Amino acid sequence: MSESSRHETAQPPPAPQVRSWRTTARRIHGGIGLPVEATFHYDPDDPWAVRIAFRPPLGETVDWTFSRELLRSGTRVLSGEGDVRLCPLRRGGREGRVRMRLGPVELFAVVDVDRAGLRRWLGETYGAVPEGEEAARIVWAAETSSLFARP
Repeated sequence: MSESSRHETAQPPPAPQVRSWRTTARRIHGGIGLPVEATFHYDPDDPWAVRIAFRPPLGETVDWTFSRELLRSGTRVLSGEGDVRLCPLRRGGREGRVRMRLGPVELFAVVDVDRAGLRRWLGETYGAVPEGEEAARIVWAAETSSLFARP
């Protein structure tokens, strides 16, 4: 056997997988927590973004997209501005909850999510794409050409 045949061709590492987390959140309305299914979605090919789909029992799905760093910050301190505000709450479970105020001041929704579960899921996303390595996941040539593509 020749020396070159003993060495296997190096394969590129597999791409990190999409991470999703489904939970029952609470939409706070009139001081009462109403259950709403929430699915958090992280795609390593869009490494700075987190998408959340809220599915109320009666009604249409509402989708939100905001930064992964904002979501992580909101598990620790009051974070965000404008249409997205996050705040950790010490009550409502072993580690508490994260309160999300979503929407403009005139018409917004308040949703509470389990803080421990959210932190675990965020840890998975940072395992897939560590902080500071997001830019290496972007195919910049494709982004640039889509930015300047004609409709």
